[in-house]
Amino acid sequence: MKSFFQALLLAVLVSFIPAVSSAKACLTAHIKDAIQLNKKRAVVYDQLTHGQSKAVSKKLIRMETWLMFAVPFADGWALPYQKAGVNILCDDFIDMSETPAFKTMNPDGKDNVANFKAVDVKPIIQDLDYLLDNNFYTSIANYADEQIKEMDKNPRYNCMVKHVLESIRRMAILAPRHNALAKKRIKIPSITLSKIVLRNHINMLDTSSEIDVLAAPMQADGIQIVCQDVPFIPVP
Repeated sequence: MKSFFQALLLAVLVSFIPAVSSAKACLTAHIKDAIQLNKKRAVVYDQLTHGQSKAVSKKLIRMETWLMFAVPFADGWALPYQKAGVNILCDDFIDMSETPAFKTMNPDGKDNVANFKAVDVKPIIQDLDYLLDNNFYTSIANYADEQIKEMDKNPRYNCMVKHVLESIRRMAILAPRHNALAKKRIKIPSITLSKIVLRNHINMLDTSSEIDVLAAPMQADGIQIVCQDVPFIPVP
């Protein structure tokens, strides 16, 4: 709910800035590509699961659609930095073309859904909020990395939470680098933009966990919904 109101606020603010005409509207392009891919794959998953996947696809696409209210504002804010050679919001995200090829069945076969354990995201959100409030970007990256390594022990599940944490890790590493270059190139810090995008990602963890819970029974059956629908996000 918190991220919903942030998205609405940013949607209002975007009306006060010029439209982004540059091809480097990186975040907008990223979200649009994600929506397009997930809509396409939703049809296939629906057939594979006899309709069981509809709730997962609907929730995932709805989350991405709501983000589209905010991302034009973020891209508009980023444009002066990008023109100065600071690739904020472009280097932060991995192109959706890096998404794994679709497979109808997990090569590892099926699993007992009892092995699924949902990630308790509430303390993670609280910890990340605290670190972000205090501008501890290295600590954010390290903390997210610890959570990712824990989830890697059972990579079949919790793929959406893991994906968002990978994104948080990458952005937290790049934020101070972007900021230093921005201050050097145009004398205007970029850290506030990075902080807002990071905050939105932290808030997304709650919905991401709900998606993972819905997806778990299908993932146990060998359907790699969500897990094969997001690109791996490496450390920069």
